[in-house]
Amino acid sequence: MSEILLNVADIRHHSHVNGPGVRSVVWVQGCRRRCPGCINPHTHAHEPVKLLDPQQLGRQLAEVRDTVGITLSGGEPFEQAEACAILAETVKKAGKTVMVFTGFSLDEIRACDEPAVQRFLRATDLIVAGPYVQELKCESKMWRASSNQTVHFLNGSEVTEDELLDTPVIEVQADGGTLSYTGFPDPEDLTWFDRLGSCWHERNRIS
Repeated sequence: MSEILLNVADIRHHSHVNGPGVRSVVWVQGCRRRCPGCINPHTHAHEPVKLLDPQQLGRQLAEVRDTVGITLSGGEPFEQAEACAILAETVKKAGKTVMVFTGFSLDEIRACDEPAVQRFLRATDLIVAGPYVQELKCESKMWRASSNQTVHFLNGSEVTEDELLDTPVIEVQADGGTLSYTGFPDPEDLTWFDRLGSCWHERNRIS
């Protein structure tokens, strides 16, 4: 058991939109950057949400069937570099891959002298780097929310052109009385989701 705990905002299994293949996604809690227009503003506050043992969580995620790996998003994973490194290393030992979304550039991460940051980077196979810039919002290809962000394949990881073309940009999940989405929606997607949400809440109210 690790002495370091990971502050987690949410976890979703079997996502098709947060990286190549089918993945489990961990949204960490806390981000100092607080990019205007961020799709996950509820993950910005540095307050405890779910404090989890990263090694134990890694073992659980590695056992999720029909997934190729995990994606760490947020929030800002590199603000919890040590806990994220433990999680990533545990998953990789099981033969699965690690993808990370970060608001830092890859150059900033590589220049950081904190050992935990470099440890986390070494355990990462695929990284989408750079802050979200609302004025540069783009229809996502290769999981970028704004055109300034860059995608880096590390440790020899590869994704085929067919996988990129077949990757959906949004997925919706119903959990009890809650309807939620994840991915990289454009304005038309959000309008559709709002209409769907209205129908969902009306159905729940009637029933």
